[in-house]
Amino acid sequence: MIYNVLNGDGLANNFTFQGDIFVCREILIEGSLQSESLDEFWKLREKFVKSTFQTENYSLRVKSEFEKLSYLKPNDEVNLWFGDDAFCQVNMWFCLWLCANSGAIIYRVFPDSNSWNCSFSNLNKCLESRKLLKSNDLLLGKRLWELFSENDFEGLKNIGETKTDCFKKLNEVCDALIGKNQKPKEILIEIIKDGENDFSKIFSEFQQKAGVYGFGDTQVKNILREIMLKN
Repeated sequence: MIYNVLNGDGLANNFTFQGDIFVCREILIEGSLQSESLDEFWKLREKFVKSTFQTENYSLRVKSEFEKLSYLKPNDEVNLWFGDDAFCQVNMWFCLWLCANSGAIIYRVFPDSNSWNCSFSNLNKCLESRKLLKSNDLLLGKRLWELFSENDFEGLKNIGETKTDCFKKLNEVCDALIGKNQKPKEILIEIIKDGENDFSKIFSEFQQKAGVYGFGDTQVKNILREIMLKN
């Protein structure tokens, strides 16, 4: 069987390739991840996503998609369609943690742009240039997830120096994640310090200065709201 794990519904809406589709709808770059079991993890995430993003039907729309990865069999083919930004990478690391021991043949499909903007404009070209994740790449993906979910920033910094073709810009992503609780706020404070209140301009400038995070408009609005409440 062929499976395509997509980074969101935007890509899914235009996807026509052979194989089953799994859509990753989580925001694992944000919120608590530490739990004693996978069941506890899902409860923790559901509570966070519902309260922060007002997302309903978490179990049906989000959890169930990830659970499909537990059905993988040896020699199934899996294509991971994720960008290089921190948002996409963290979600992809979790997918690898879930399926790395399945025996499936796993490929990384890259965007067709070197910018942080996660663009899959030419799907055929993207699929043709995919890279096979070898055993060391699978172990790296699993370890990246474990370090990030445990808030082990020293370990994340060290592993970020790993050279690999399957995790582009890894050092930049790890550095961004280490500073994710403070750096985006600092950038937004700098942007609005002179009174700029047009959100489209704020968001555009934030993307230019902090594109590595891959944040969407909802996430940026939430950070702005937090800044305003503290002031």
